[in-house]
Amino acid sequence: MRCLPSLLLALGVPAFAQDNVLLVVLDDVGVDHIGCYEEGPLPANTPVINDLAREGVLFRNAWSNPCCSPTRATILSGRYGFRTGIGFVISKKGYEMPLDELLLPEVFHGTAHTDAGFGKWHLANRVGTDYQLHPNQSGFTHWSGSYNNLLVPHHYDWWVLATDGLLQHVHEYATTRTVDEFLKWHEQQSGPWFAYVALHAAHEPFHAPPAHLHTETLPDVDPRKRPKPFYRAMVEDADAELGRLLAGLGTQLADTNIIVLGDNGTPHQVVTLPFESDHAKLTPYEGGVNVPLIIHGPAVSNRGPVEGLVNTTDLFTTVIELAGYQPEALLPPGHVHDSVSLLPYLKNVRTPSLRSWSYAEMWKPNGPGPKNLDIRILRDDRYKIIRSGAEAADHEYELYDLEGDPFELDDLMQSGLSAQEQQRFDALKVALEQLLTSG
Repeated sequence: MRCLPSLLLALGVPAFAQDNVLLVVLDDVGVDHIGCYEEGPLPANTPVINDLAREGVLFRNAWSNPCCSPTRATILSGRYGFRTGIGFVISKKGYEMPLDELLLPEVFHGTAHTDAGFGKWHLANRVGTDYQLHPNQSGFTHWSGSYNNLLVPHHYDWWVLATDGLLQHVHEYATTRTVDEFLKWHEQQSGPWFAYVALHAAHEPFHAPPAHLHTETLPDVDPRKRPKPFYRAMVEDADAELGRLLAGLGTQLADTNIIVLGDNGTPHQVVTLPFESDHAKLTPYEGGVNVPLIIHGPAVSNRGPVEGLVNTTDLFTTVIELAGYQPEALLPPGHVHDSVSLLPYLKNVRTPSLRSWSYAEMWKPNGPGPKNLDIRILRDDRYKIIRSGAEAADHEYELYDLEGDPFELDDLMQSGLSAQEQQRFDALKVALEQLLTSG
């Protein structure tokens, strides 16, 4: 964990109102299962999220990475994976998020804001004996959650909760326990705060959540044989517990900016049309990288949908500004990040896209070594390029016109490019190469 220069703390004078910031990450929930996106034929029942969208700003073109750990790394660092070394799910013995990366909670050290994190971490391996302290060593003043996925028969059997390095076995439903841990911490806060709440729902294994957390009529079958209704119930249980969390804020709700997003698209077993199962999580297609993102709170002065291009890296500077600070006042001089603040959209949802392109990636193994999987993705306002292959001689490309083919059924590279398509392809290819050699 790096130490911020003391001078920066003196410079951290609030630029706006010092509001609380709540950042909620849903696990494996794509736009097809959130009703307010109106992109799936049978979305989960998510009244809380739908209300946040109706009263806030809904981003239609928000990109994550195709899987969990890389997206979480971008959110907390504001940096693309080729800078942090995180391109795929972190394994038990593999490369982990370096402790010298500057993450969001540490940015708030020395300011008026306290910080805490809850739920799923999944940015550390288990090689060291103190893996349970990795969130704290990465900057969180307080952390209570699991080190990675809970792959026991989801959340009912015992699982390990780490609270500031102290391990304990718990038997409570994880979504509920995560919210309980937040509310317990929140009761002790007297000033402004930043909280990162990473729910485990709706990651597999698919299961029936506690009956009071959903309204689905679930069939009496193994969820693996008919997973979709169980998955919808799991998304709904995340929504219900989010509602309990927001109710627990009491009068502070009016002073809290809330961000809700998904870490990647819906898993292939439960994705719904118009997204195909081979265009879901773990793929470079829109069903894998186009995720729900909603912002609600006192910083929002213009409600509605936003069409501009957004990347999960953008939440880094957005959170800092929502808390009331100028990023340049809190970040070390020369700090390289890939974050574009979303605040202009909160003032005017018709603001032209602040990005000319958006980037995503999926590669493994994590770290600096040779890659045995390497996929890079870049889009502009209309076209999207997918590059596969680690070595230049092995590069293969796909090109899609997202305006006329939003669900990527027609790879233009297979039918020959028009002059305009060739021009846009060449421009995207150059932009991708320049990005990947930038740092």
